[in-house]
Amino acid sequence: MATVTVTIEDKDRKVGAMVKALAVEVSGFASVRGTTKEFLAAHGYYEFHFPSEGKAEEFRAAMRQYLPKTFAKVRE
Repeated sequence: MATVTVTIEDKDRKVGAMVKALAVEVSGFASVRGTTKEFLAAHGYYEFHFPSEGKAEEFRAAMRQYLPKTFAKVRE
């Protein structure tokens, strides 16, 4: 299991939805379990759980390709 944490600028729910959509596309709905709008509002980030480091890296690559760091940033 590989965990990727993504900080969402200004706790923006629409940006959060885009990040979640990328995670679902990469690894299915299990990867976004627990990523609720309430969690985002309280903490400002989401944690995604992928079955392998390969899937986690695929997600990181998708984040780099589709979302600028000004919207959401993968914590390293």
